[in-house]
Amino acid sequence: MEDRPVYPYSVVPGGVKDVAELKWAADHDPVVRAHYAGFDYDHARVVRLVLARTAYISYRIGNKVYWTRRRIKLKKGETVITDGKITARTRCANRVEEVPQQATSSSEPPAVKFEEPVQPAPGTAVQNPPVPFQSALLNRPGVPGLGPAPPLGLYDPFGPGTWVPIAPPPLPGVCGPGKKPKGVSGGKKKKGDPCAPGGGGGGEVPEPGTWLLLASGLAITCWMTRHRFART
Repeated sequence: MEDRPVYPYSVVPGGVKDVAELKWAADHDPVVRAHYAGFDYDHARVVRLVLARTAYISYRIGNKVYWTRRRIKLKKGETVITDGKITARTRCANRVEEVPQQATSSSEPPAVKFEEPVQPAPGTAVQNPPVPFQSALLNRPGVPGLGPAPPLGLYDPFGPGTWVPIAPPPLPGVCGPGKKPKGVSGGKKKKGDPCAPGGGGGGEVPEPGTWLLLASGLAITCWMTRHRFART
């Protein structure tokens, strides 16, 4: 039997797809067999309701079958199984009658309970996330003194398929705001002051960009030399 939703108070949990399934349930369950006593399996068929309607329906609690004291709505398009005299809902095998029946119960559930599956069909819970994908790695707390931390260089499988760039934190300045240059007193510059304009001689520290350009130039030179020797 394929996966089906199971409605509460079903005479046959999971319902029946056709006459053969109903007959099999009656042969293996004495409660179903007694509830369908006199049902003509040879002339029964499954039909679809062309209009919505209301009716009194049977429901099962344990090994007892009761009837509702009020009419329950059957939706347009719902399928029922009938032999022309006895009719039942296929989704739960609960019988349907136009007139009230005597076997009622004080424990009758609200009408809405008949419409809420207690076990939905498998697969319905597998859906796309309702919100965009987020990761804790993409929302790390900031580092004290350096502001919010940049995102890691990760590939986002739920995004447009691009790499998130790596943005290294800025290097702390030697002469930041509010700091006095080392070796400076009274606003006078001394020789070799690294913070003075012009560098004050050989005390200037090259910026990271200078080292990057130098390394790139050396790498290109080595590659051209090797390429030239390889051709000769």
